[in-house]
Amino acid sequence: MMKILVLLGLFVVAFGFIHFEIEPIDMARTKLNVVLKRFKNLKDHFKNRRLGTFEARYWEMANYFKPGPNPKVILYICGESQGRFPAENTLPVLAAQKANAMVYSLEHRFYGESQLAADWSEKSLELLTFQQALADIAYFIESKNFEFKKNYMHTKEPKWVVIGGSYAGAMAAWFRYKYPHLAVGAISSSGVVNAIDDFYHYEMQVVEDVEKCGKDAVKKLKAQQDLAAKMINNRDKKVVEDFLKMINAEGMTSIDFLYYYADVPVTWIQKGLRNDLCSLLNRFNGTSTLQEVVIMAWEAAILNHTADSYRMSMLKDTKIDSTKHSRQWYYQVCTTFGWFQTPYKKNPIRPINMSLDEYWRPYCIAMFPGKKVFPNVNYTNHMMSGLEIEKHTSNTFFTQGSEDGWKHAGLMKKQKNDNIIVKMITCKTCSHCADLKPQKSDEDPAVTKVRNEEITTIGIWLGS
Repeated sequence: MMKILVLLGLFVVAFGFIHFEIEPIDMARTKLNVVLKRFKNLKDHFKNRRLGTFEARYWEMANYFKPGPNPKVILYICGESQGRFPAENTLPVLAAQKANAMVYSLEHRFYGESQLAADWSEKSLELLTFQQALADIAYFIESKNFEFKKNYMHTKEPKWVVIGGSYAGAMAAWFRYKYPHLAVGAISSSGVVNAIDDFYHYEMQVVEDVEKCGKDAVKKLKAQQDLAAKMINNRDKKVVEDFLKMINAEGMTSIDFLYYYADVPVTWIQKGLRNDLCSLLNRFNGTSTLQEVVIMAWEAAILNHTADSYRMSMLKDTKIDSTKHSRQWYYQVCTTFGWFQTPYKKNPIRPINMSLDEYWRPYCIAMFPGKKVFPNVNYTNHMMSGLEIEKHTSNTFFTQGSEDGWKHAGLMKKQKNDNIIVKMITCKTCSHCADLKPQKSDEDPAVTKVRNEEITTIGIWLGS
């Protein structure tokens, strides 16, 4: 094992070298006046208002806002991570500049500093539901509407457009569906509006994307996954310890490791970096599979894919840490949404035993043993209409990236509703929330085109 470790070190020198968060504004350099504020929102909007309030964190930017009889507001909905205000060259700010709109960014309950309880115990997390989060947005908008009338006399209620990506993209679509009187439109970027438990579709897309790297690319990834699974299950503890040390995953259990390493190749595709993944795989010539396993882990770590967020011991920690989001998100996944990434049976890359019953059901129960949770996705889709949402809503702009596995949990084409827009952004690296990423001079024209259409549509909704 030591000889292999030395060879790996030499090889990497010679070689030379998933979850959406919008690019945050650089507060030290921006000329925009972005103000961090707090807002008292209800802990429970439905059953027990006596629980009181919690301080929700939000940001406000009024640089482009022009007071008048018809105020215009854009609300960026933060998702399953710390809240942030979008960078200047992202869709929410670009749209506000053209429409002369106020911009708010609202942090999601139980994430970042918008905490409701003293810990993240199962009991505390009972208030972490998408229904409560949608009601948070409604309560926020209603309160701000009152402020507008108070601060700007002789004005009508503002027109609001909500924007979100990924889970928050679903939230944006759901908000327009459930609270159409509070938002005139919604942008749902890569919105996962359809809850799915056996989400093999994600790996199906990964296989399709990786096949573009060359005829042997998928085989290489499969061989890497198989060897990694074999190494972690070796009966010789010293072999396992040495292997985990090589990839900076010391102390991981077999269950933790399988999930962590199955997500390694996904890292590039999720970030729209498939070309880089192809380049890496195509440069594996004359290398052992073990070398490839370790190098893939190291390279993924550079892209912030690390073992720590997959450790069950950390995920079970109920102590609040505003910088962390995994425990809260797994609670939502295990109780409500599913989206468990299972092997694509026709051509699997990840270990075949990562099925719903053999892997994911025990995984959720181990993390939340008090509730023995597992999502009823049919109920979730009944509540929010799943892919049928297009029949019940209007003024919603849905976008998907052609190489994004998450598109299979969202709307990919419009059926009969002329009051919604559905765009597939097609290009070589069009992945998750491509239209919410910072605008760049060298970006694919397909991304620019759709973002410009969104900006125009937002202006129409707001009456610009």
